[in-house]
Parts: sequence; C-alpha cells; structure tokens
Amino acid sequence: MDPLEWDLIDGPAPAVLAALGGLALLWLVAGRRRHLVRAVVPAALIGAVGGVAVWFVTEEVLNIWGAPQPPWFYLLGGTAIAAVLLGATGLRTRRRWWQRVLTVVAPVLVLVAVAVSINAYYGSFPTLQAVTGGADVPRLESVRTPEGSGPLTTIDDWEPPADMPSTGTISVTTIPGTVSGVEAGDAYVYLPPAYLASTPAHLPVLVLIHGDPGGPEDWITGGRLPAVMDAYAAAHKGLAPIVILPDGSASTGPTPSLCLDSNYGKAGTYLSTDVPAWVKSTLKAGTHAATDWAIGGFSYGGTCSLTLAAGHPSVYPTFLDISGEDEPTIEAGRDALIANYFSGDAAAFEAQDALDVVTTTPLPGTAGIITVGADDSFYRPQGEKVAAALTSAGVDVQLQTVPGGHTWEAWNAGLQNNLNWLMQRAGVLAG
Repeated sequence: MDPLEWDLIDGPAPAVLAALGGLALLWLVAGRRRHLVRAVVPAALIGAVGGVAVWFVTEEVLNIWGAPQPPWFYLLGGTAIAAVLLGATGLRTRRRWWQRVLTVVAPVLVLVAVAVSINAYYGSFPTLQAVTGGADVPRLESVRTPEGSGPLTTIDDWEPPADMPSTGTISVTTIPGTVSGVEAGDAYVYLPPAYLASTPAHLPVLVLIHGDPGGPEDWITGGRLPAVMDAYAAAHKGLAPIVILPDGSASTGPTPSLCLDSNYGKAGTYLSTDVPAWVKSTLKAGTHAATDWAIGGFSYGGTCSLTLAAGHPSVYPTFLDISGEDEPTIEAGRDALIANYFSGDAAAFEAQDALDVVTTTPLPGTAGIITVGADDSFYRPQGEKVAAALTSAGVDVQLQTVPGGHTWEAWNAGLQNNLNWLMQRAGVLAG
C-alpha cells in the first residue's frame, strides 16, 4: 500500500509511531545519574514551562482554537520540547557515531509521535496524502446538466442509466461575488453519480461551510466528503445531494467574515445570493423549490449555517448546525465585534444574529438539526442553548448528541447521521 495512503486515525500507524516515539524518548532520557541531573531534569522543567506557555498564548491570549483543549494536548507539547532539548544535549555528550545518529533521529520520532497522536484525536488528516495537501483536485469543466427545471428526482421513480458512474467527482472552481462584490477563494463541488449519468437526475443542493481557522478543503481532508457521499450514493441508487463547499471566510478585514454583511464585506449576500445563483446557472440545480436547498457546517460553519438559515429562510429553509456557537463571535468579544464589524451599531448586528432574529421573525417553513459532541464541554452548552431558543420561538428543530468532542469524530457524525433527513426534506426520499 502507498505510504501516502496509510490511515493515520484508525489504522495501526498511530500506535506504531507512538511506540517508536516512546522508545525514542527512553533513549534520550537513559543515562547515568549525571545525565539525569544535568540534562533530563532541566529539559523536563523547560518542557513543562513551554507546555504551559503554549497553553497560555494559544488559549488565553490569542484564543487560536476557539475552545479549551484537553490538558494532554499541552503535556505532549511539553514532551516534544523536552525531547528536542535532550537531543541537542546528547549531541554534545554522546561520542560514538551510532549514538549520535540515534540522538538526531530520536527527537524527530518523538515529534512525529506527538503530531500523529494529536491528529488521531482531532481527525484532521486521515492520511499522509492529506497532510501534504491531498490529491490534486481538477477544476470543474463543462458538465452534463439536467434538461429543464423539472421536479426533483425521487428514489422511487429513478432508474439509474447503464452508463452511470459508480462514484461521484470532486472539483475546484471559483464562484464569483457578482452581487456581493466578495473576492472569494476557491470553492469545491461534489457531483454525485446520478448527476453524472447520461440523463442526469434533478438533485438537491447542500452548501457546507468549514471551520475557522480552516478552509473548504477541510471537508475533503478531515471530513472525507467524497468517500462519505459516494457511500451514501451507492446505497441510494446513485442519488445524493450536490455539495457545494464555498469559501466561508472571505473578508476584506483581518478577521473572518462570520458569514455576515458588515464593514468587512458582504459575505452574507455572497453565500445567500451569489452562491445559489451560480449553482442554478452553472449546474442547473436547486431550481425546483426552496426545499431543494440546505446549508450546514461545523464549528464556525455551524454558526454560519444557523445565521444564514435564520436570515434567509426562503433561500435555506433547511439547516444542519454541527457544533456551532450560539452567535457569531470573535476573539475580542461581542462589544469589539459590534464596534469593528458594524461601527458600534448593535441593532445592525442583532438584525443578522439568529437568536435575535427568531424573536421577531417567524420561520414557519424552516427546519434544522443541531448536533453537539458528547465530550464537547465548550460548544455543547451553546448548541443546547440554541436548540432551546429556537424551540421556544416555534422553529422546527432537533437536538442530537453524537460521540466525540470538538473533533471530526463529532462533525462527521453530524453530517452522516442526517443525510437521510436532508434528502427527506428535499423530497428525494419518503419521509
């Protein structure tokens, strides 16, 4: 098997690399009493201080992760720092050539083991190929589109043509900000097998927003979206949603757009007007009824899906909020968000914030599912708050708890568990 395809999450690679890292650390630590006192103890202390420093800077100062991380995350980081220091010390004290070689290799093995262990927890890079950027994704060329704007194809009336491929395709493209003026980055498009047949099926559209930090390609690497959708299509006669992965972070400022129309650009208009218009004109999809359309996302993208569903119910009457927040946020807090994004106009923010919108605007045709990770102590309470608020406002919403924390284990479950529901909402499957 190609090493680039080794499974870094569920396969044996993480356990093997963790064992090699442990042995390498033992090699770095082993030695006489003098080595323990003069090298190991100082390295351990510096590693501990370094781990605490990484925690303080990333969580308390910069809030890079957007949520508290497990303590072992920083313990492994401190271990990696100590291993590098011990390697540097060992090069000065070890005399034999093979000892020096091992002393150079050992810290590398520890660093690899730490990285793979953290990755296995988050599930961000399922293979080495994903680490290196993944396989080359072709640009979207001309596609065979359904004729006319007929009703959606249902699983009961669909007979797959003989030439229907067994898998779908993933392509990269550019969706212009014709109305919004947004200069967005690359978007990705998944076309299911039934759409690629000689007589394409009329299929619903699912727009998925990524997290922050991150980009739409995260749904392809960590989310393994092509494989997930192909598996679903294989079980449903080639039928699956057309999936659009737009750039949800496009902004004219230094911070993400939050999928809002603000001083930092009209991202809300881009995602609610430009993206659907491009899909309808280019793919001839989503043209039958509003229920053709659904929006979803994880973390930042989950918040975006809620924001856009509440603000544009005629465009996105179906939403899937996976581990989202209870409102759009930035590191500096709500007051800074209102000051920077809306020049201090709190009403302008509240006009787009979902939980404010639903207090004044009924959403009778909207339905959504909110999923939260069972072990996600930071985002789970926010999801529960959102579900309660929407229920109180009369919105048709379900709250689901799935295994995992704020990781791909929970995010993948949030999507995969609800594909049937999305297809039922669109009318492709019987409810």
